[in-house]
Amino acid sequence: MSNTYGISKQDEQEIRARDKTCVYCGILMKQYPHAMGASGATIEHFNNDGPSKKKYNLAICCRRCNSSKGTMSLSAWFKTPYCREKKINEKVR
Repeated sequence: MSNTYGISKQDEQEIRARDKTCVYCGILMKQYPHAMGASGATIEHFNNDGPSKKKYNLAICCRRCNSSKGTMSLSAWFKTPYCREKKINEKVR
């Protein structure tokens, strides 16, 4: 495994190849897994309750968006000041 989530290396590579920008705010991603700073690519779980290894539940997002979302559901997160300010909602990318 190439990460702490148990996602296969092949799946992680496919996700990183697919998602060149943060799926939420659209910032261009640095594609190496442990990039420092806000534009470092992180693995996002749309549904934190799982499934944690399925590609359809995974995407790449920036550290700022991932930290802001934390363990919130998407619907709760979309209502936060962070999302309103950045115009992030259910219609994003």
